[in-house]
Amino acid sequence: TISLVPISAAENIRQTTDGRVFVTGADALFEIMNNNGNETLQAVVISGNVESENPECQYYAGLAELNQWLFFVCAKQSGLNLKTLKFEEAGILKAYSLIDGQVVDVMPLSGYQFPNGIDAYPQENAILIADEDFILANGGVSKATLDFSSGQPVLLHYEHQWIGPQHEVFAANGVRVLNESIFVTDIGYLKQIDLTPEGTPTKAINRFKNLTVLDDFDVFCDGFLVTDFVKGRLVYVPLEGEAVITASGLTSPSAVLARSTKFTESNTILVTESRGLSANKGNQLLSISTHSLGIPDCE
Repeated sequence: TISLVPISAAENIRQTTDGRVFVTGADALFEIMNNNGNETLQAVVISGNVESENPECQYYAGLAELNQWLFFVCAKQSGLNLKTLKFEEAGILKAYSLIDGQVVDVMPLSGYQFPNGIDAYPQENAILIADEDFILANGGVSKATLDFSSGQPVLLHYEHQWIGPQHEVFAANGVRVLNESIFVTDIGYLKQIDLTPEGTPTKAINRFKNLTVLDDFDVFCDGFLVTDFVKGRLVYVPLEGEAVITASGLTSPSAVLARSTKFTESNTILVTESRGLSANKGNQLLSISTHSLGIPDCE
């Protein structure tokens, strides 16, 4: 395990189709870059609170790429509705242009307890947004359909709780689209929600469960590599066969990039560690050899 760069409350991580690597954390959306051509890496602020007197966001979360834009969650918790225990002002879905670097607001987020993981649903030019509602277990996944004809992403249609308790999803954290299915982490479960030919979600199927809190995850080999936030480990869940649980030793792992990057060798993954359940640990981006984890190689 190699610590690559410190990032306060590192949250989500994505590699874009052109090979750039981005991480969200407490203070900003960062791009991971070589430091003036030498071996060390640095986290360069793309959008954030780092030097702001009046921060717009309390933390930065989910990352997803769609049509050469990188979408991310600028989250805050304001205007608590005492009936639903959700926030009227839960943040903003923002987008960063991978072409010219502009950052735009896409839509305000309202009625979320904890907007977290997001993913692109390219079939419908949509972004899926998870709501991790630990308190009342009334969270799920919302769908924002976008129009890019103006050169910027503009909200066309929004479906709040597109997936939710009616589908047996209660506190979605990470979300990933694979083939015609949506996968989510839901407290201690990894769940699969198949879509009908018309694109309607069906009842969730449990793919893995454990007495823990699973965080974000990424496609890996013939399944997913999932971070176990509480037990400090990773879980490989193949679409067919038994899950492989790695040894613990990580501090509050929050997200994983389960493929090689321009900064790493083959058979190496990147893992973000959040603020953590252990004092003076976490808050960093790590690289880890899959060999050391005992999970399969796949390219």
